[in-house]
Amino acid sequence: MWQKYRKVAEQEMRPYVPGENLNEVSVSERDTPELGGMIARGADDGALWYVSKRFFTDNYVPADLMESDGDKFLKHIQSHLEVGQVAICKICGKSVCEIIN
Repeated sequence: MWQKYRKVAEQEMRPYVPGENLNEVSVSERDTPELGGMIARGADDGALWYVSKRFFTDNYVPADLMESDGDKFLKHIQSHLEVGQVAICKICGKSVCEIIN
């Protein structure tokens, strides 16, 4: 029977810079690096790989966010957004990133 599992390990990443040299980065044949994609780095061996914008958006949140009712709410809001869209609080005018940082 299929069950859903959450990733529990932290993953260090940085943004992909369009046009950067990816000779040292593993990129899947099905991926075309684009703005919004990320470069992941292995904690043990320093290996680098590209994470597509869509996969990153669908599967990662900052590690300092714990699964809580607030995270469930955030995930719900994000499910309504297109890739690259940002939700802005109607009360204070801040984005999610501004609020959690």
